[in-house]
This record gives sequence, C-alpha cells and structure tokens, in this order.
Amino acid sequence: MLERDQAAIAAAINGGPDHLPDWLFAGDPAQILRGLRVHANTISHARLVALEETFPLCRDLLGVETFNRLSRHYVETNGARRRALADIGAGFADWLRGKAPPPAQDLARIEWAWLECYHAADAPALTLAELAGQSEAALLSLAVRRHPAARIVRLSSDAAAALDPALAAARLVLLARPDAEVRVHALAPAEAAALALADDFGPLRNLIALLAEKHPGGGAAIASLIAAGALEMAQEEG
Repeated sequence: MLERDQAAIAAAINGGPDHLPDWLFAGDPAQILRGLRVHANTISHARLVALEETFPLCRDLLGVETFNRLSRHYVETNGARRRALADIGAGFADWLRGKAPPPAQDLARIEWAWLECYHAADAPALTLAELAGQSEAALLSLAVRRHPAARIVRLSSDAAAALDPALAAARLVLLARPDAEVRVHALAPAEAAALALADDFGPLRNLIALLAEKHPGGGAAIASLIAAGALEMAQEEG
C-alpha cells in the first residue's frame, strides 16, 4: 500500500493534477493541490541544489544565471525526474550538448566522472614498488586489471585547465583514486588503450602483447597507469 501511494504521489507531482487519483487523499481538493504544489517545489529545489553541488566548475564557467536556467529545464525532463538526488547529474553532460559551449559539457563530464571515481569500490591499487625486485617471469605472470575507481574522460576543449592549468592541452584525462584522494592526470592514447584492454583480469604479459599490436613500446604506458594508481592486482596466474 505504501509503495502504491508513493507512486501515485510521484505521478501527481510529475504529471500534474490530472494524474492525482481521487482515492489518494481525503479533504478539500484545492487544499490537497496546494499541499502537493508545496511538496513539488521542495523536490524541485532539492534537485537544483543537487546539480549545483555536483557541477560547481560548470556553474562557474556558465555563470549562475545561465546554469540555473539550464538546470531548471533539465530537472523537468523525464530522465531527471526519475533519478534519485544522488544520481540526478548522470545525464546532465549529455543533455548539455547543443545547449551550452563545449567547455561546459566537458567540465560536466569531468565532474561527474570525479564523483563516480570518488564513490567507486575500495581496492588496493597496484604500485611500482610492488613490482620492484621481481623476476621477469613473475612480473609478466601478474594478473592485473583496471582499478574500480579509474575513469577516462574524452574532451573537445581545454576545460581540464579549470582543475589544473597544466592540463590545458589534455584531450584525454584519467581520474584515479589509489588512496582516499581523487587525482586527475593527462592521458596519452597508448595509456587509454592499455586501460581499455585491462577491463578484465589477465596476466601482464597478455596486456603488453595486446597493446604492442597498435602501440609499440606500450610498457611505458602501463608503467604510467600503475604510477597513477589506475590498475589493481589479483593473484598470480595459475
């Protein structure tokens, strides 16, 4: 009964008075609608605040007035209405396409990836120190894969400079959380390819061999990913 009533209230808030069933509330219809209107305004405000807190850099770039106008339009879309507050920004960057300049879209992508990275599952990242002193055979047999927090964002502008001026030329960025802090790195194409190949556990030798087909000398790219905390290690092969 509770789930039925909650669904009916949500339908009335999202769809308007025509979606309010007669059996849901007792009392004066005008008073019921006023109460629902207050509740809807509270929810709408919470959604706007959630977007502001999720995309502060994007808001700074666009300006508060423009960002708020776009946010109000976004929260009225069906996709946004169906999302929980913690997840309401998941489609915002794509929704901005054609409505905001490319740097704003890129910043929204980075900021959402930052949140995904921050909230990803905990796992110890593979470090270069763990590889020191191992024999070549032992090193190549190590089973590795992408760390659960690692995210790649492709950019069409210099938006990453808002995080760090040194990233102004980056068109691929890596977000990694080897410890408690999210870190952002410029990413080379070979490094992006290596991370894509490392989605599943596999011995390091296989990753190097697959990467070498299109990126000779890919070992350096793998070393860069390890240094950034973008890979994790499983048990040795076999």
